[in-house]
Amino acid sequence: MTDLQKPSGTLTEPISPPAGALLRTVWALLGVACVGAGYLAWVSISHGTAVGCAPGSGCDKVLQSRWAYWMGIPVSIPALLVYGVFLAMALRLRKPLPADEHRGAWVAIICLSVVVAGAAVWFVGLQVAVIKAFCKFCLLVHGCAFLAAMLCLANIPFAQDPNVTLWASNPRVVGVPARSLMMLLLLGLCGVGVLAGGQWLVQKERNVVVVPGVASGNTNRPPATNLVGPALTNVPRETAGPASPNCRLIGSRLVSLYDGEFLLRLDDLPVMGTPDAPKVVVSLFDFTCHHCRSMHAILTDAQRRLSNQLVVVSLPMPMSSNCNPFVLQGMPSSSNSCELARLGLAVWRANRQAYPEFERWMFEPEKPPLPEQAEAQAAQLVGTNALRAALADPWIEQQITTSCQIHWRNTQATGRPAMPQLILGPSISLGPLNSVQHLLILLERYLGIRYRPGSL
Repeated sequence: MTDLQKPSGTLTEPISPPAGALLRTVWALLGVACVGAGYLAWVSISHGTAVGCAPGSGCDKVLQSRWAYWMGIPVSIPALLVYGVFLAMALRLRKPLPADEHRGAWVAIICLSVVVAGAAVWFVGLQVAVIKAFCKFCLLVHGCAFLAAMLCLANIPFAQDPNVTLWASNPRVVGVPARSLMMLLLLGLCGVGVLAGGQWLVQKERNVVVVPGVASGNTNRPPATNLVGPALTNVPRETAGPASPNCRLIGSRLVSLYDGEFLLRLDDLPVMGTPDAPKVVVSLFDFTCHHCRSMHAILTDAQRRLSNQLVVVSLPMPMSSNCNPFVLQGMPSSSNSCELARLGLAVWRANRQAYPEFERWMFEPEKPPLPEQAEAQAAQLVGTNALRAALADPWIEQQITTSCQIHWRNTQATGRPAMPQLILGPSISLGPLNSVQHLLILLERYLGIRYRPGSL
Protein backbone atom coordinates (compact mmCIF):
# COMPACT_ATOMS: atom_id res chain seq x y z
CA MET A 1 0.00 0.00 0.00
CA THR A 2 1.39 3.42 -0.93
CA ASP A 3 1.06 6.89 0.57
CA LEU A 4 -1.58 8.01 -1.89
CA GLN A 5 -3.83 4.99 -1.38
CA LYS A 6 -6.22 4.33 1.47
CA PRO A 7 -7.84 1.05 2.51
CA SER A 8 -11.09 0.45 0.64
CA GLY A 9 -14.26 -0.66 2.28
CA THR A 10 -16.95 1.03 4.32
CA LEU A 11 -16.66 3.55 7.15
CA THR A 12 -18.49 6.44 8.66
CA GLU A 13 -15.53 8.60 9.75
CA PRO A 14 -13.75 10.98 7.34
CA ILE A 15 -10.82 9.46 5.53
CA SER A 16 -7.51 10.50 7.06
CA PRO A 17 -5.10 12.26 4.72
CA PRO A 18 -2.35 10.16 3.20
CA ALA A 19 1.02 11.18 4.55
CA GLY A 20 4.49 10.60 3.25
CA ALA A 21 7.07 11.52 0.66
CA LEU A 22 5.04 10.35 -2.32
CA LEU A 23 2.21 12.85 -1.84
CA ARG A 24 4.67 15.65 -1.12
CA THR A 25 6.48 14.75 -4.33
CA VAL A 26 3.27 15.18 -6.30
CA TRP A 27 2.72 18.59 -4.73
CA ALA A 28 6.29 19.67 -5.50
CA LEU A 29 6.14 18.49 -9.11
CA LEU A 30 2.85 20.26 -9.76
CA GLY A 31 4.15 23.37 -8.01
CA VAL A 32 7.13 23.50 -10.37
CA ALA A 33 4.79 22.99 -13.35
CA CYS A 34 2.58 25.89 -12.19
CA VAL A 35 5.54 28.22 -11.72
CA GLY A 36 6.97 27.28 -15.12
CA ALA A 37 3.65 27.67 -16.93
CA GLY A 38 3.03 30.97 -15.17
CA TYR A 39 6.42 32.28 -16.26
CA LEU A 40 5.84 31.27 -19.88
CA ALA A 41 2.38 32.85 -19.79
CA TRP A 42 3.88 36.11 -18.52
CA VAL A 43 6.53 36.04 -21.27
CA SER A 44 3.84 35.57 -23.93
CA ILE A 45 1.50 38.25 -22.58
CA SER A 46 4.32 40.80 -22.19
CA HIS A 47 5.74 40.00 -25.66
CA GLY A 48 9.07 39.36 -23.98
CA THR A 49 11.59 36.57 -24.29
CA ALA A 50 12.37 33.75 -21.88
CA VAL A 51 15.72 33.84 -20.11
CA GLY A 52 18.40 32.24 -22.24
CA CYS A 53 16.16 32.02 -25.33
CA ALA A 54 18.07 34.14 -27.84
CA PRO A 55 16.69 34.52 -31.37
CA GLY A 56 17.28 31.32 -33.30
CA SER A 57 17.62 29.18 -30.17
CA GLY A 58 15.57 26.05 -29.69
CA CYS A 59 13.28 27.55 -27.06
CA ASP A 60 12.76 30.66 -29.17
CA LYS A 61 11.65 28.53 -32.12
CA VAL A 62 9.22 26.61 -29.93
CA LEU A 63 7.78 29.62 -28.11
CA GLN A 64 7.37 31.58 -31.34
CA SER A 65 5.78 28.73 -33.28
CA ARG A 66 2.07 28.30 -33.99
CA TRP A 67 2.08 25.39 -31.54
CA ALA A 68 2.74 27.75 -28.63
CA TYR A 69 -0.90 28.85 -28.93
CA TRP A 70 -4.29 27.23 -28.43
CA MET A 71 -7.34 28.85 -30.00
CA GLY A 72 -5.30 32.00 -30.46
CA ILE A 73 -4.13 32.35 -26.84
CA PRO A 74 -0.76 31.28 -25.37
CA VAL A 75 -1.06 27.61 -24.50
CA SER A 76 0.70 28.28 -21.19
CA ILE A 77 -2.43 30.06 -19.92
CA PRO A 78 -4.81 27.04 -20.09
CA ALA A 79 -1.89 24.87 -18.97
CA LEU A 80 -1.52 27.01 -15.85
CA LEU A 81 -5.24 26.64 -15.13
CA VAL A 82 -5.10 22.85 -15.53
CA TYR A 83 -1.99 22.50 -13.36
CA GLY A 84 -3.54 24.80 -10.75
CA VAL A 85 -6.74 22.74 -10.50
CA PHE A 86 -4.69 19.52 -10.44
CA LEU A 87 -2.59 20.88 -7.57
CA ALA A 88 -5.69 22.05 -5.71
CA MET A 89 -7.24 18.57 -5.94
CA ALA A 90 -4.00 16.95 -4.77
CA LEU A 91 -3.78 19.37 -1.85
CA ARG A 92 -7.31 18.37 -0.78
CA LEU A 93 -5.89 14.99 0.14
CA ARG A 94 -3.76 16.55 2.88
CA LYS A 95 -6.70 16.63 5.34
CA PRO A 96 -9.46 14.21 6.33
CA LEU A 97 -12.30 14.07 3.81
CA PRO A 98 -15.70 12.42 3.80
CA ALA A 99 -15.81 9.40 1.49
CA ASP A 100 -17.83 11.16 -1.22
CA GLU A 101 -15.49 14.16 -1.31
CA HIS A 102 -12.45 11.90 -1.30
CA ARG A 103 -13.87 9.95 -4.25
CA GLY A 104 -14.76 13.18 -6.06
CA ALA A 105 -11.23 14.51 -5.63
CA TRP A 106 -9.82 11.32 -7.12
CA VAL A 107 -12.23 11.46 -10.06
CA ALA A 108 -10.86 14.92 -10.89
CA ILE A 109 -7.27 13.79 -10.32
CA ILE A 110 -7.66 10.82 -12.68
CA CYS A 111 -9.11 12.93 -15.50
CA LEU A 112 -6.56 15.69 -15.03
CA SER A 113 -3.71 13.17 -14.90
CA VAL A 114 -4.71 11.83 -18.31
CA VAL A 115 -5.01 15.36 -19.72
CA VAL A 116 -1.63 16.38 -18.34
CA ALA A 117 0.16 13.22 -19.42
CA GLY A 118 -1.41 13.30 -22.88
CA ALA A 119 -0.54 16.99 -23.30
CA ALA A 120 3.06 16.27 -22.35
CA VAL A 121 3.31 13.53 -24.97
CA TRP A 122 1.65 15.79 -27.56
CA PHE A 123 3.92 18.77 -27.01
CA VAL A 124 7.14 16.81 -26.77
CA GLY A 125 6.13 14.97 -29.94
CA LEU A 126 5.58 18.30 -31.70
CA GLN A 127 9.03 19.47 -30.67
CA VAL A 128 10.62 16.27 -31.95
CA ALA A 129 8.71 15.72 -35.20
CA VAL A 130 7.32 19.10 -36.30
CA ILE A 131 9.23 22.03 -34.81
CA LYS A 132 12.49 20.06 -34.59
CA ALA A 133 13.67 22.21 -31.72
CA PHE A 134 13.39 21.99 -27.95
CA CYS A 135 12.32 24.43 -25.26
CA LYS A 136 14.05 23.79 -21.94
CA PHE A 137 11.28 25.49 -19.99
CA CYS A 138 8.57 23.51 -21.77
CA LEU A 139 10.40 20.23 -21.20
CA LEU A 140 10.80 21.02 -17.51
CA VAL A 141 7.12 21.89 -17.11
CA HIS A 142 5.85 18.89 -19.07
CA GLY A 143 8.33 16.55 -17.39
CA CYS A 144 7.25 17.55 -13.87
CA ALA A 145 3.56 17.42 -14.73
CA PHE A 146 3.94 14.05 -16.46
CA LEU A 147 5.69 12.51 -13.43
CA ALA A 148 3.00 13.85 -11.09
CA ALA A 149 0.29 12.39 -13.34
CA MET A 150 1.99 8.99 -13.49
CA LEU A 151 2.37 8.87 -9.72
CA CYS A 152 -1.33 9.62 -9.28
CA LEU A 153 -2.48 7.10 -11.90
CA ALA A 154 -0.28 4.41 -10.36
CA ASN A 155 -1.84 4.95 -6.92
CA ILE A 156 -5.58 5.19 -7.54
CA PRO A 157 -7.49 3.98 -4.46
CA PHE A 158 -10.03 1.51 -5.88
CA ALA A 159 -13.23 0.58 -4.05
CA GLN A 160 -13.52 -3.03 -2.95
CA ASP A 161 -17.29 -3.07 -3.31
CA PRO A 162 -18.02 -3.98 -6.98
CA ASN A 163 -21.53 -2.58 -6.77
CA VAL A 164 -20.60 0.95 -5.79
CA THR A 165 -21.48 3.61 -8.36
CA LEU A 166 -19.30 6.57 -9.20
CA TRP A 167 -21.76 9.44 -8.99
CA ALA A 168 -24.28 8.26 -6.37
CA SER A 169 -23.64 9.52 -2.87
CA ASN A 170 -22.46 6.72 -0.59
CA PRO A 171 -20.71 8.07 2.50
CA ARG A 172 -19.86 4.53 3.67
CA VAL A 173 -17.92 3.45 0.54
CA VAL A 174 -14.27 4.39 0.09
CA GLY A 175 -12.44 4.65 -3.23
CA VAL A 176 -13.09 4.84 -6.97
CA PRO A 177 -15.05 2.03 -8.65
CA ALA A 178 -12.75 0.04 -10.94
CA ARG A 179 -15.49 -0.32 -13.53
CA SER A 180 -15.60 3.50 -13.89
CA LEU A 181 -11.89 3.82 -14.61
CA MET A 182 -12.20 3.42 -18.39
CA MET A 183 -14.82 6.16 -18.56
CA LEU A 184 -12.59 8.54 -16.59
CA LEU A 185 -9.63 7.77 -18.82
CA LEU A 186 -11.74 8.46 -21.90
CA LEU A 187 -12.87 11.79 -20.43
CA GLY A 188 -9.23 12.72 -19.96
CA LEU A 189 -8.40 11.69 -23.52
CA CYS A 190 -11.25 13.90 -24.75
CA GLY A 191 -9.51 16.80 -23.03
CA VAL A 192 -6.29 15.94 -24.89
CA GLY A 193 -8.29 15.81 -28.12
CA VAL A 194 -9.70 19.30 -27.47
CA LEU A 195 -6.15 20.58 -26.95
CA ALA A 196 -4.72 18.97 -30.08
CA GLY A 197 -7.77 19.78 -32.20
CA GLY A 198 -7.80 23.42 -31.16
CA GLN A 199 -4.15 23.80 -32.08
CA TRP A 200 -4.52 21.95 -35.36
CA LEU A 201 -7.64 23.76 -36.58
CA VAL A 202 -6.99 27.30 -35.31
CA GLN A 203 -3.64 28.73 -36.32
CA LYS A 204 -2.39 31.72 -34.38
CA GLU A 205 -1.77 34.78 -36.54
CA ARG A 206 1.81 35.55 -35.57
CA ASN A 207 2.08 38.65 -37.73
CA VAL A 208 0.81 42.00 -36.47
CA VAL A 209 0.52 45.09 -38.64
CA VAL A 210 0.38 48.40 -36.77
CA VAL A 211 -0.45 51.78 -38.28
CA PRO A 212 0.91 54.10 -35.58
CA GLY A 213 -1.39 56.95 -34.69
CA VAL A 214 -4.36 55.32 -36.42
CA ALA A 215 -5.05 52.14 -34.45
CA SER A 216 -5.06 54.09 -31.19
CA GLY A 217 -7.14 56.93 -32.60
CA ASN A 218 -4.43 59.55 -32.02
CA THR A 219 -0.93 60.43 -33.11
CA ASN A 220 0.81 59.72 -29.81
CA ARG A 221 3.16 56.82 -29.51
CA PRO A 222 2.79 54.41 -26.58
CA PRO A 223 5.15 55.34 -23.74
CA ALA A 224 8.54 53.72 -24.17
CA THR A 225 8.73 53.17 -20.43
CA ASN A 226 6.10 50.45 -20.80
CA LEU A 227 8.18 48.46 -23.26
CA VAL A 228 11.32 47.24 -21.57
CA GLY A 229 13.39 47.26 -18.44
CA PRO A 230 15.84 49.87 -17.13
CA ALA A 231 17.19 52.22 -19.76
CA LEU A 232 20.80 52.49 -20.77
CA THR A 233 22.28 55.91 -20.24
CA ASN A 234 22.79 56.46 -23.98
CA VAL A 235 19.31 55.31 -25.05
CA PRO A 236 16.50 57.87 -25.24
CA ARG A 237 13.30 56.79 -23.55
CA GLU A 238 11.14 58.95 -25.81
CA THR A 239 11.90 60.63 -29.11
CA ALA A 240 10.10 63.72 -30.30
CA GLY A 241 8.78 63.47 -33.81
CA PRO A 242 6.09 61.85 -35.92
CA ALA A 243 4.57 58.56 -34.82
CA SER A 244 4.09 57.15 -38.32
CA PRO A 245 7.08 55.88 -40.32
CA ASN A 246 5.41 57.33 -43.45
CA CYS A 247 7.85 55.45 -45.68
CA ARG A 248 7.93 57.07 -49.11
CA LEU A 249 10.16 58.16 -51.96
CA ILE A 250 10.88 61.89 -51.78
CA GLY A 251 13.28 62.10 -54.68
CA SER A 252 15.26 60.04 -57.12
CA ARG A 253 16.23 56.92 -55.21
CA LEU A 254 15.81 58.63 -51.82
CA VAL A 255 13.52 57.17 -49.15
CA SER A 256 12.20 59.13 -46.19
CA LEU A 257 11.19 57.58 -42.86
CA TYR A 258 9.44 59.42 -40.04
CA ASP A 259 9.10 62.56 -42.17
CA GLY A 260 12.79 62.90 -42.93
CA GLU A 261 14.19 61.74 -39.60
CA PHE A 262 15.89 58.95 -41.56
CA LEU A 263 16.92 59.29 -45.22
CA LEU A 264 17.93 56.13 -47.08
CA ARG A 265 19.76 56.45 -50.38
CA LEU A 266 18.91 53.39 -52.42
CA ASP A 267 22.22 53.57 -54.30
CA ASP A 268 24.08 53.14 -51.00
CA LEU A 269 22.14 50.20 -49.53
CA PRO A 270 21.50 46.52 -50.32
CA VAL A 271 18.23 46.25 -52.22
CA MET A 272 16.10 43.64 -53.96
CA GLY A 273 14.90 44.92 -57.32
CA THR A 274 15.60 48.13 -59.16
CA PRO A 275 16.18 51.35 -57.18
CA ASP A 276 13.93 53.12 -59.70
CA ALA A 277 10.81 51.16 -58.65
CA PRO A 278 7.84 53.40 -57.69
CA LYS A 279 7.07 51.51 -54.46
CA VAL A 280 9.48 50.75 -51.63
CA VAL A 281 9.50 48.44 -48.59
CA VAL A 282 12.13 48.67 -45.86
CA SER A 283 13.06 45.30 -44.33
CA LEU A 284 14.76 45.07 -40.93
CA PHE A 285 16.20 41.62 -40.25
CA ASP A 286 18.77 39.73 -38.23
CA PHE A 287 20.70 36.97 -39.97
CA THR A 288 20.38 34.79 -36.83
CA CYS A 289 16.60 35.25 -36.43
CA HIS A 290 14.81 32.15 -37.76
CA HIS A 291 11.64 34.11 -38.61
CA CYS A 292 13.81 36.61 -40.51
CA ARG A 293 15.34 33.71 -42.40
CA SER A 294 11.90 32.51 -43.44
CA MET A 295 10.90 36.06 -44.37
CA HIS A 296 13.80 36.37 -46.83
CA ALA A 297 12.36 33.71 -49.15
CA ILE A 298 8.93 35.39 -49.01
CA LEU A 299 10.38 38.82 -49.83
CA THR A 300 12.47 37.42 -52.67
CA ASP A 301 9.46 35.68 -54.20
CA ALA A 302 7.20 38.72 -53.86
CA GLN A 303 9.77 41.08 -55.40
CA ARG A 304 10.32 38.67 -58.28
CA ARG A 305 6.58 38.52 -58.97
CA LEU A 306 6.16 42.30 -58.79
CA SER A 307 9.33 42.94 -60.78
CA ASN A 308 9.89 46.67 -61.42
CA GLN A 309 6.92 47.73 -59.27
CA LEU A 310 8.73 47.16 -55.98
CA VAL A 311 12.16 47.63 -54.42
CA VAL A 312 12.99 46.14 -51.03
CA VAL A 313 15.64 47.85 -48.91
CA SER A 314 17.49 45.17 -46.89
CA LEU A 315 18.80 46.53 -43.58
CA PRO A 316 20.67 44.08 -41.31
CA MET A 317 19.57 44.97 -37.77
CA PRO A 318 21.43 42.92 -35.12
CA MET A 319 19.47 42.05 -31.99
CA SER A 320 22.64 42.00 -29.90
CA SER A 321 23.89 44.37 -27.24
CA ASN A 322 27.40 43.90 -28.68
CA CYS A 323 26.60 46.50 -31.36
CA ASN A 324 23.00 47.54 -30.69
CA PRO A 325 22.71 49.96 -27.73
CA PHE A 326 18.91 49.78 -27.93
CA VAL A 327 18.72 46.11 -26.86
CA LEU A 328 17.48 46.41 -23.30
CA GLN A 329 16.38 44.05 -20.59
CA GLY A 330 13.37 42.05 -21.77
CA MET A 331 14.31 42.16 -25.43
CA PRO A 332 15.72 39.08 -27.19
CA SER A 333 19.47 39.16 -27.78
CA SER A 334 21.38 37.04 -30.26
CA SER A 335 24.99 35.94 -30.48
CA ASN A 336 26.96 36.35 -33.73
CA SER A 337 24.38 38.72 -35.23
CA CYS A 338 26.73 41.73 -35.14
CA GLU A 339 29.52 39.86 -36.91
CA LEU A 340 27.17 38.51 -39.58
CA ALA A 341 25.59 41.94 -40.17
CA ARG A 342 29.04 43.49 -40.64
CA LEU A 343 30.03 40.78 -43.10
CA GLY A 344 26.84 41.23 -45.12
CA LEU A 345 27.32 44.98 -45.41
CA ALA A 346 31.03 44.50 -46.18
CA VAL A 347 30.21 42.20 -49.10
CA TRP A 348 27.77 44.82 -50.41
CA ARG A 349 30.39 47.54 -50.00
CA ALA A 350 33.12 45.51 -51.71
CA ASN A 351 31.12 44.04 -54.61
CA ARG A 352 27.43 44.75 -55.01
CA GLN A 353 27.03 42.12 -57.71
CA ALA A 354 28.23 39.47 -55.23
CA TYR A 355 25.82 40.45 -52.46
CA PRO A 356 22.72 38.57 -53.71
CA GLU A 357 24.74 35.34 -53.83
CA PHE A 358 26.12 35.96 -50.34
CA GLU A 359 22.64 36.70 -49.01
CA ARG A 360 21.26 33.55 -50.66
CA TRP A 361 24.08 31.50 -49.11
CA MET A 362 23.43 33.04 -45.68
CA PHE A 363 19.70 32.37 -45.68
CA GLU A 364 19.60 28.98 -47.43
CA PRO A 365 20.50 26.68 -44.47
CA GLU A 366 18.02 26.10 -41.66
CA LYS A 367 20.51 27.52 -39.16
CA PRO A 368 22.72 30.58 -39.66
CA PRO A 369 26.40 29.92 -40.37
CA LEU A 370 29.10 30.72 -37.86
CA PRO A 371 30.97 34.00 -38.35
CA GLU A 372 34.15 32.23 -39.48
CA GLN A 373 32.18 30.28 -42.09
CA ALA A 374 30.46 33.44 -43.33
CA GLU A 375 33.78 35.28 -43.48
CA ALA A 376 35.33 32.50 -45.57
CA GLN A 377 32.37 32.61 -47.97
CA ALA A 378 32.54 36.39 -48.18
CA ALA A 379 36.28 36.30 -48.93
CA GLN A 380 35.66 33.75 -51.65
CA LEU A 381 33.05 36.00 -53.30
CA VAL A 382 34.80 39.39 -53.11
CA GLY A 383 38.43 38.60 -52.33
CA THR A 384 40.24 38.68 -48.99
CA ASN A 385 41.83 42.11 -49.42
CA ALA A 386 38.61 43.73 -50.61
CA LEU A 387 36.70 42.21 -47.69
CA ARG A 388 39.22 43.47 -45.15
CA ALA A 389 39.13 46.95 -46.64
CA ALA A 390 35.33 46.98 -46.57
CA LEU A 391 35.18 45.78 -42.95
CA ALA A 392 37.42 48.70 -41.98
CA ASP A 393 35.08 51.19 -43.61
CA PRO A 394 33.37 53.35 -40.90
CA TRP A 395 30.21 53.32 -43.05
CA ILE A 396 29.42 49.79 -41.87
CA GLU A 397 29.17 50.73 -38.19
CA GLN A 398 27.28 53.90 -39.09
CA GLN A 399 24.73 51.92 -41.11
CA ILE A 400 24.25 49.33 -38.36
CA THR A 401 23.64 52.16 -35.90
CA THR A 402 21.10 53.75 -38.24
CA SER A 403 19.26 50.43 -38.64
CA CYS A 404 19.18 50.02 -34.87
CA GLN A 405 17.79 53.54 -34.49
CA ILE A 406 15.05 52.81 -37.03
CA HIS A 407 14.14 49.62 -35.16
CA TRP A 408 14.00 51.55 -31.89
CA ARG A 409 11.71 54.17 -33.42
CA ASN A 410 9.48 51.38 -34.69
CA THR A 411 9.48 49.85 -31.20
CA GLN A 412 8.40 53.17 -29.72
CA ALA A 413 5.71 53.56 -32.37
CA THR A 414 4.24 50.07 -32.01
CA GLY A 415 5.08 49.06 -28.45
CA ARG A 416 6.77 45.87 -29.71
CA PRO A 417 10.38 45.01 -30.60
CA ALA A 418 9.37 41.89 -32.58
CA MET A 419 11.43 40.85 -35.57
CA PRO A 420 11.44 40.74 -38.53
CA GLN A 421 9.97 44.13 -39.38
CA LEU A 422 8.68 45.49 -42.67
CA ILE A 423 7.89 49.18 -43.13
CA LEU A 424 5.13 49.53 -45.71
CA GLY A 425 4.09 53.15 -46.17
CA PRO A 426 2.41 54.25 -42.91
CA SER A 427 2.38 50.74 -41.42
CA ILE A 428 4.84 48.45 -39.68
CA SER A 429 4.59 44.67 -40.04
CA LEU A 430 5.94 42.81 -37.01
CA GLY A 431 6.78 39.13 -36.88
CA PRO A 432 6.66 36.33 -39.45
CA LEU A 433 4.35 36.11 -42.44
CA ASN A 434 2.52 32.92 -43.39
CA SER A 435 3.30 32.99 -47.12
CA VAL A 436 4.11 35.16 -50.12
CA GLN A 437 0.34 35.53 -50.65
CA HIS A 438 0.13 37.03 -47.17
CA LEU A 439 2.76 39.61 -48.11
CA LEU A 440 1.06 40.39 -51.43
CA ILE A 441 -2.16 41.15 -49.53
CA LEU A 442 -0.28 43.58 -47.26
CA LEU A 443 1.40 45.24 -50.23
CA GLU A 444 -1.95 45.82 -51.89
CA ARG A 445 -3.55 47.08 -48.71
CA TYR A 446 -0.82 49.50 -47.61
CA LEU A 447 1.05 50.35 -50.83
CA GLY A 448 -1.66 49.91 -53.43
CA ILE A 449 0.35 47.32 -55.40
CA ARG A 450 -1.85 44.78 -57.14
CA TYR A 451 -0.37 41.51 -58.28
CA ARG A 452 -2.14 39.86 -61.18
CA PRO A 453 -0.63 36.47 -62.12
CA GLY A 454 0.41 36.38 -65.72
CA SER A 455 0.24 40.16 -66.15
CA LEU A 456 3.94 40.76 -65.77
